[in-house]
Amino acid sequence: MKALLGFIFALVVLAGCAAEPRAAFSGPVDIGGGRQLFLSCQGTGSPTVFIIPGKGSYADVWSAAAPAIATTTRVCAYDRPNTRQDGSYRSTPVPQPHSVQQDVLDVVKLIAAARLSTPMVVVAHSYGGLIADLLARTHHSLVCGLVFVDPTSEYLPGLGRADQDAEFDQSARTPTPAPDGEGFLADDAFAAIKAAPPLAIPRVPAVVLSSDVFPPRAAIGPEEFTKFQVHRANTLLADTLWADNVIVGGSGHNMMIYQPDAVASKTIAVVDSARSGAKRR
Repeated sequence: MKALLGFIFALVVLAGCAAEPRAAFSGPVDIGGGRQLFLSCQGTGSPTVFIIPGKGSYADVWSAAAPAIATTTRVCAYDRPNTRQDGSYRSTPVPQPHSVQQDVLDVVKLIAAARLSTPMVVVAHSYGGLIADLLARTHHSLVCGLVFVDPTSEYLPGLGRADQDAEFDQSARTPTPAPDGEGFLADDAFAAIKAAPPLAIPRVPAVVLSSDVFPPRAAIGPEEFTKFQVHRANTLLADTLWADNVIVGGSGHNMMIYQPDAVASKTIAVVDSARSGAKRR
């Protein structure tokens, strides 16, 4: 669905999250192979919150929500390749469309290269939800909390017709922004998550946030996923996380823009749970 694809050492032993006061940072980080990823960090404290933007989106889109989170802990966001919508790309471009496995590997490399404290609370929007999902399954030691912001749920294909699934995969591949922006392989991403190890038990603190403002049905094609399908997929994701699917009133897909205070408060709640050592069994 196109609407879905639009627009991080006093040691706290119980939470397993390290604290390391550091200055604000904004700039490129060398991840090897002649490539750099742009990273922006602010605030101090633990656990670090690491933001994974949606398809075609980037760190600056979180400028309304990140400062509120930074009042309680360190928060970092990055630009994936081919995602800058104005001006020059701040991360080294790569061929598109690309795989979710590549994005997970990039996140792991970025965390190591930037020497970010782990484990961290991962906040993921839209397509970023698939990256966070696979990261949590394949590198669970890096994650002590999860916040999914109107995510692309791993359960979405199972709720759609064949034409809806095909349209979603095609939309995912289509560059955002055009003509040379980001595209990803949706069908491959869903298959990779399905084949990945299950989420670690006990579950880390988590929440799923779903928007309640969708385009009118008449304004979108019959092959688009419906509000019911998206909410159902997000509820199934929340069930897998042993968490709640919270419908955020008055919010469209880009919730960090429409309702930044809600996103920040829910993220801080997960940070607090991680600090307390809370687990879901």
